[in-house]
Amino acid sequence: MIYVSEIIRVVARLLIYILLVVWALPVHSDESFSPLILRVRVHLVRSIANPRLQTTLKGTEIHDIFDEVNTIWSQAGIRFELEKIDSVQALNVAPKKWYMRDRDWVKAAIPTNQFCPTTIDVCFVKDMGPNGFFYGEPVVVCEKPEFHKVSGGSDNPVARVTAHELGHVLFLQHRQDRTNLMASGKNGVSLNQQEIKDARKRALEILGQTPQP
Repeated sequence: MIYVSEIIRVVARLLIYILLVVWALPVHSDESFSPLILRVRVHLVRSIANPRLQTTLKGTEIHDIFDEVNTIWSQAGIRFELEKIDSVQALNVAPKKWYMRDRDWVKAAIPTNQFCPTTIDVCFVKDMGPNGFFYGEPVVVCEKPEFHKVSGGSDNPVARVTAHELGHVLFLQHRQDRTNLMASGKNGVSLNQQEIKDARKRALEILGQTPQP
């Protein structure tokens, strides 16, 4: 015999499961947002001493990359506006030792004192272990990322990595839903409602505006 209390517990668990699934679903709605525009400066890293640092990307390719970045972030009503594209000479650092993390070696080679404090700085390098990273200025993106394709993902892997790292700028954390923008090593682009809310809140803070409760 099934007791009423057991039925209630089963129904409660089912409702919780449904709520979690709905929360995790990517957003495909007609909800409109007031546009939030964040200014970006792109730096193409140059280095004769360390060829791994010297990107081969050109200005036209950067514009294509950010067209895709903005297509991805349009679901949150956020646009990254290219203010400037320039070349930056890497610092003369010693060749990477086997025990060093790529990201630490790469960041040590980037002259962050040349950056503008009122924009988001994005640097492109040719080759490094991670596809990209952000742990304080700047965002750094590899021009040859490794990734696994997922359904509905971006066809431009460099743009997807750039959009992913800009998600970290907006305080989003990794989330291993394969089709999600914040999944590692994939090419997914979706964001859920909570991620959109959190990203817009941080964007408003960057713009010096008070987020709505």
